[in-house]
Amino acid sequence: MARPRNQTARREQLVHAATAAVGRHGLAQLRVADIAEVAGVARGSVSYYFSDLGDLLRQVYRQAADRFYTSRTDTASRLPDARDKLVACARRGLPSGPEDELAVVLYEFSAAARDESEYATLAQSLYDRQVAMYGSILEIGQAQGHFRFTEPIRDVAANLVTLEDGYGLHIVSRNSSLPPERALALILAHARQATGCPELRPDRVVPDPDAPDEGTGGPDAAGHDNSRKGTA
Repeated sequence: MARPRNQTARREQLVHAATAAVGRHGLAQLRVADIAEVAGVARGSVSYYFSDLGDLLRQVYRQAADRFYTSRTDTASRLPDARDKLVACARRGLPSGPEDELAVVLYEFSAAARDESEYATLAQSLYDRQVAMYGSILEIGQAQGHFRFTEPIRDVAANLVTLEDGYGLHIVSRNSSLPPERALALILAHARQATGCPELRPDRVVPDPDAPDEGTGGPDAAGHDNSRKGTA
């Protein structure tokens, strides 16, 4: 098979196909043939661009981690007010709904972490980075005079990440009693108590860091812009 000129594009295509395939089949039952079927290519094409299935799945995980860590810290870095940082990150830390493929992927990897030490290491790394992200935002908010704490900042940050993980699992599990907007409201209610800051509310208008002068962005009910793009 002739190698396409744009190898990066083909690899990205296969990563997206693998993401969708994980959502359809689960991680434990996933086969290279499933990924090839979603991508609309021959099975040999997958093996041609990735040394093995594990290599491809690591790329899938990195894409999901980028959505829930890198893109959020990038967004937060462009918002000067710590209150806006925290609300924006909380919005982007939840799945947009049951069909949110990247969120489903992360929960599949978390479930597999019990049997795969590599997945456990990846999950812990993402958790620690998200805790550090929130910790930085909380410290900035304290320095700005917005936040006051009765508990250690790291504990508050850890609770925020854990709440996101827990509520997110309910969202992707199709719990109709806990849609994304309700989960966001509950997380920010905890944040208000933990920081003593009443302005941390779901209806807070957060400036769009991508807009040059004005605009509040176009998030959906949970505040997602649904682009696969988010330092504090």
